[in-house]
Amino acid sequence: MKVSFLAAQFDGLEFAYLLICILLAIAVVAAFIAQIVVAVGYWRGNRIQNSMGLSGEAFARKLLDENGMPDVKVKKCGILRTLFFGNHYSLMKRTVYLRKFTIKKASVTSVAIAAQKVALAEQHRDGDRKMIVRGRLQGLGIFAPALFIPLVAAGLLVDIFVTGSLLFTAIALVISFLFIVFAFIVTLLNIPVEKKAIARAEEWLGTALTPEENERVKKVFRSYMVEYVLQFVVAILRVIQLILKLLLALRRNN
Repeated sequence: MKVSFLAAQFDGLEFAYLLICILLAIAVVAAFIAQIVVAVGYWRGNRIQNSMGLSGEAFARKLLDENGMPDVKVKKCGILRTLFFGNHYSLMKRTVYLRKFTIKKASVTSVAIAAQKVALAEQHRDGDRKMIVRGRLQGLGIFAPALFIPLVAAGLLVDIFVTGSLLFTAIALVISFLFIVFAFIVTLLNIPVEKKAIARAEEWLGTALTPEENERVKKVFRSYMVEYVLQFVVAILRVIQLILKLLLALRRNN
């Protein structure tokens, strides 16, 4: 009854937009919950000292040297890197960056995260295309969604006060859409790239940690993968939402 009533009030395009907005809201909430689960698992594992007695930095350095990557550096994240990227591997800097509470701590979580980031460095060394494309677009993937409204607003202001047409607004919309697509590609590539890195990290950790420690590590990694999948779902729904929004705007103008 309720669905029939909504269908009567809106045409197909408007109803599809409303449905996507509802699904997107659900997906965003689910992704937020997944982030909380990851944070809790990370925090718990970071309170337990690993049996090797190695910090995240020491274990990352050990793996890099043992696997033929002595040129790759290990550094602490600065404030901006912590805020925008967290623990990560930088292609441009050829550096494994670890957060303050990961790099110096000799915990189960710290060595697990260090191993996973070293695995990303190994993918880079081996020329893994998915990893390299993801790495080059990663910054754009983070900032692109936030650039949508400012770009469109700037194009609209130029058209209102300078051109008297919709030329720059249209250009801004196209550029913004491309940014959203790039962000989607980054999110899409997160799953295979991170899954491969996790598998490699588990391989290293399997012989380095105790069975109990490895079981805790696997739980944290599974939570990360769930988060990546949900981020992918959110990215898909946002692209669909954007397309429907543009179609509705074009229909109103016509």
